[in-house]
Amino acid sequence: MGVVVGVSREGGKEDAILIPDQEFDQDIVKKNKFSVFTGVLIGALIFVITVLIWITAYIPWSERAPFVLCIIIGIFIFFHGLIVYFQPPKIYSLEVVINGKQSSSILPLRQILVCMTNISCGIIGIITMCTIGPGWYGWQAVNIIGLVFSILLLLVTCISVLASYSKTSKLINSHILNYSGTHIKEIAAITGKLISKQVELFSKLLPLPSVQSFNNLDKVLKQPRLLTNKPVHVMSILLAMVACIAMFSAQLGDIAISKCDEERTCAFNQDPDDTFARPVLHGIVGYRVSDRKIIILVSTPIAFLLCTTLLLLMRGTTVLRMLLSCLISLGMGVFFFLYSLDSVQYIILLGTKLSNLSFILKLVSMMPIPLLAALFVALAYSNIIQSMEQKKDDQSSKVKIGLLSILIILSIVFFFLSLATMTTSNLVIMSTVQGHWNTTQEHTWDDECRDNNHVRYNDYGYRYDTTTTSAPESKPDKCYGKSLDWLVQDNFTFFSICQLLMTESFLLLSAFVCMNGRSITKKTLFLPGLLLFAAAISSIISFFSGIVQYDLQTNRFPFFIMNSINTLSALVIGFIFVITGGSVFISFIIIVFRIILSILVFSLILIMTAVDLLLKLPTLTCKTPKPSNVVEQPDVATA
Repeated sequence: MGVVVGVSREGGKEDAILIPDQEFDQDIVKKNKFSVFTGVLIGALIFVITVLIWITAYIPWSERAPFVLCIIIGIFIFFHGLIVYFQPPKIYSLEVVINGKQSSSILPLRQILVCMTNISCGIIGIITMCTIGPGWYGWQAVNIIGLVFSILLLLVTCISVLASYSKTSKLINSHILNYSGTHIKEIAAITGKLISKQVELFSKLLPLPSVQSFNNLDKVLKQPRLLTNKPVHVMSILLAMVACIAMFSAQLGDIAISKCDEERTCAFNQDPDDTFARPVLHGIVGYRVSDRKIIILVSTPIAFLLCTTLLLLMRGTTVLRMLLSCLISLGMGVFFFLYSLDSVQYIILLGTKLSNLSFILKLVSMMPIPLLAALFVALAYSNIIQSMEQKKDDQSSKVKIGLLSILIILSIVFFFLSLATMTTSNLVIMSTVQGHWNTTQEHTWDDECRDNNHVRYNDYGYRYDTTTTSAPESKPDKCYGKSLDWLVQDNFTFFSICQLLMTESFLLLSAFVCMNGRSITKKTLFLPGLLLFAAAISSIISFFSGIVQYDLQTNRFPFFIMNSINTLSALVIGFIFVITGGSVFISFIIIVFRIILSILVFSLILIMTAVDLLLKLPTLTCKTPKPSNVVEQPDVATA
């Protein structure tokens, strides 16, 4: 610490001379040494004792706030005691050497240490007092006190920093008034060069489009594009429109014939008793099973109108129109994909207490959802691939044409095979699950369903059984109902979702191959192949880890044959496409690696920028006085 002890005048100006007052500091330390050491010891004891109690004793989550507050207080007292005990200098000269050039910067060290301690304790206090305990609705007094003191600590710290800024700047200015700032300017210039080089490295690692590239954006968006296999795109959209009409009509018919009572039809939020094994499913799109009605009745007309928009966008295809088609198709594809994960659970949880017409209508309203998801995603993928710059390659060898024809034929075959396999799997799984339940809700605990042996408790809380000697009474039919076990439901749901993903991957691949034709490349087949391979692996895992232990009610369906052919074909085809399009995966890994390096370089840029500002801080907060050229004339005594 230094104090101003003298003033000298040169050239009509005042220059403050800093003389270290070591004796004064030593006297203060000697007088307060015992009290400071006591404070450090108290803070350490509070911290250690609280931690030992926390480790050795069981403390419920709702009662941990006082102990956390004691730990924060102990840390606060301990670090402040250390700062006062060791007396770090208020002003610290930071020596920096870069490229053999040495420079120094002035830091308010003591104030930085105090502020870091206060800010750390305040932030930790706010976070812990808000999260530890029964919640904001049941806060204890300790939570409120700790939160208030943490906020006050941060406010006092901010106010003290702002209030001491002028004093600190004066101390820094007085410390560097007697020394030239040329070294600081040189080191700041070197730091600026380093920052510029890092920015160049960042731009090379992660190249961004320049502003000039947006000048011709309008022309690029209006460039015409030739849509390969346009009739296939149109047929896919028309097929989606037909599926929407069928789903909407089937759902309306199901609502019309469903009756919850003999004279009353079911509302939108109701289903007849024992229609599904669960009335509520924590699905992605819908919460209750009955929510499917309003979802289908709202989503299918919107999808129909958007399909009409897609047909209109195909007239005079340009880059902009294809991008719009891609966005619309992708949005509908993602929605129907998420809803397909819910619909397959609805199908396998259907009950037996349904009429044939109601059963068929429910299947028609839910079965086409995976088909819609695959068609819309394939349309989006095809549009985004074909919207890129097309290469003029009219020459095609006979071998390539032959292979392309075989690929298209296989795509059509697997398109219908995957649909048939999905339908068969859903019906077999549904029949098997129906053997594990016959009612949505058990009535075991109803009074009329209990046995004669009753469990009762006396006045002292002891349990005893009472048995009546009267003849057993007949129980109603609801007492013999059995609800679906959660483990059984989870096993079959996992397998059904894996089968659904494999079917949608096959449909996506088949539709994409038929839509693109000659514009197909090895790289474009990588993504569908990867999805197909992953879905096949998950289907195999789900079968052997889940449903292989159950007696599947195949009902003369070739369940095992169709699923084996479909799964093995998906495994082989997906693996081939992943290998042939492996360059895409390598490019993806390179991009990820470049992004990670760019993040590191960007972090280094921020650090160097902070160092540059720190070095320029003395020159910004003060102005070094220029030496005066006026030579003061000595006074001449006259007689």
